[in-house]
Amino acid sequence: MKHVPKPTTDDALIRAFLEKGGEIKQGKTKPMPQDLGLSNNQWGNKLTKEEKAAVKAQQEAAKAAKTG
Repeated sequence: MKHVPKPTTDDALIRAFLEKGGEIKQGKTKPMPQDLGLSNNQWGNKLTKEEKAAVKAQQEAAKAAKTG
């Protein structure tokens, strides 16, 4: 991702901010909840108990296969 300053951004304003101890950093986002559906027809709907159990069993099987 390329960070290009907007043409309206004043360089003197940025320098003054940095000289006063300000710093420029990239924001962090929260990870997406596991139980949200991501397909077009399931967007935003949470998983049912059966679907959660199936996902958990699949993860445990993958973990067991990896260690065993």
